[in-house]
Amino acid sequence: MADLITHGCVAVLFRLGQQSPGGVASFVAGTCLPDLSRVPAMLFTRLRYDAPWIPEWLCYVWGPLHVPVGVLLQSYGVALLFRDEQRRAAFLNLVLGGFLHLAVDVLQFHFGQGYLLLFPFSTWDWELGWIGSEATVPLVPVLLPLTSWLAWRRWRSSAGTTREA
Repeated sequence: MADLITHGCVAVLFRLGQQSPGGVASFVAGTCLPDLSRVPAMLFTRLRYDAPWIPEWLCYVWGPLHVPVGVLLQSYGVALLFRDEQRRAAFLNLVLGGFLHLAVDVLQFHFGQGYLLLFPFSTWDWELGWIGSEATVPLVPVLLPLTSWLAWRRWRSSAGTTREA
């Protein structure tokens, strides 16, 4: 959960400098999509303990949604939920948010395999190994209020500019 919050905060901070706040929600959602795609894998893995008849492949088939090709597919699917006139911008924000998620993930190191960013074209795993995958947990109590405060200030200052105009 801390990783998901960190990704959301990074997305908000990334978009703070832009003139228009439009698309921030879909951008933040895009940063969450790759990790949300892991929920079915966790669910089926847990269910297999009590129901061994559940096929094992249901636990692992979701992995490709956490690579660029999967981000594109998820973003396309979610963008279809938007109105026609918003669909293109939503897709772009979702994809860019998803790619920001992957960029932040590449900074981490893992005890297992890194990220297969070129899957299905290559199985070479990527990771820079600058921070541990659990290193974001202590950051959340600082990052969440800081991000909220900065976003509130940015919103307040842009709302004040709009009122004056």
